[in-house]
Amino acid sequence: MAAVSFFTLSIFNVKSVNSASLNGYIYKHNIKPAKITEDIWSKFPKYKYSGGKPKGVVIHETANPHSSIYSEIAYMKKYWRNAFVHSFVDDKRIINIANTNYLSWGVGYPGNARFIQFEQIEVHSKKAFAKEVNNSAYYTAYLLHKYNLPAVSAENTGKGTVWSHKSVAKHLGGSNHTDPIGYYKSNGKKFFWQGLYYV
Repeated sequence: MAAVSFFTLSIFNVKSVNSASLNGYIYKHNIKPAKITEDIWSKFPKYKYSGGKPKGVVIHETANPHSSIYSEIAYMKKYWRNAFVHSFVDDKRIINIANTNYLSWGVGYPGNARFIQFEQIEVHSKKAFAKEVNNSAYYTAYLLHKYNLPAVSAENTGKGTVWSHKSVAKHLGGSNHTDPIGYYKSNGKKFFWQGLYYV
């Protein structure tokens, strides 16, 4: 499982996190990914992806330091007409609330018609952050495998299957958000910093 969290951090080119120390922490503490729970809400619309299937995964972060996974899900169900994602991830849970066979709208046009999308909840301890990154990496790998997609970062080129919200905004437009990069850098530096990585 340690290699999976390294996959997420390296695919986003996060340089201020010593991903080796994060992987070491996950390995040392024998951190396993959470079980994926399906709790599909029937009121989400069912629109097909362009081309019929997703072309990748977008990883978001809520930017709300005071919310819980359940409050975020409740909020999304209430305001889904503005935006919604397929799933939510924290340190203990991976909860899929919208069918990944149909698009969601969390990054604007044209990304919504291309990608599965999930949100990470902000967590506030070293162990919780390691568990959440591990869960997010595991879920990303699970989705790529489910839809027979290779693991290719889109961060620098805009061509790939693993996207941050920032990379969608930069390469495709439709949004100006930069998550989850700042969240990864902040918590990575706070909990696992051993020096900065540079390209």
